[in-house]
Amino acid sequence: MANESSQESHLLTPLAALWPTATLPEPPRVPGTAVKPTAPKTVKVTFVLHDPAARQVFLCGEFNGWSPDTMPLKRYGDGHWEITVALAPGRHEYKFVVDGNWKHDPRAHVNVWNPNGTLNSVAQVQA
Repeated sequence: MANESSQESHLLTPLAALWPTATLPEPPRVPGTAVKPTAPKTVKVTFVLHDPAARQVFLCGEFNGWSPDTMPLKRYGDGHWEITVALAPGRHEYKFVVDGNWKHDPRAHVNVWNPNGTLNSVAQVQA
C-alpha cells in the first residue's frame, strides 16, 4: 500500500519537476564594463509620393501614433516627396497627409480597409 501511494504521487508530479531545465552559463564579463541593453533592430525605409501640386506632405502611421504633422516629407524639384525613417521589422500601416487630406499610398503593394472606411497602406519591413 505504501509503495502504491508513492507511485500515485509520482504520477501526479508535474513534468517540469521530473526534468531539470537546462540553463546556459552567463558569458564572462570584463570588470568595469556595463552590460548594454540590445536595442531593437531597425531598418531604414524610404517613403515616396509623387504629387507635384502638393504644398505640404506628412507621413503618419502606427509607428508615430498616427500623428498627422510630425514627419514631414522633403519636396524635390520633379514633384516627388520623400522621407526615410527607421522602422522595426514587421507590418506597418501608414498614410500620407497631403495639404491636410489623408491619402493612402497609390504605389503601395498592399492596402487594407481601416475602421473609418478608407484605405491604409501597408509596409512590410524585413530585417
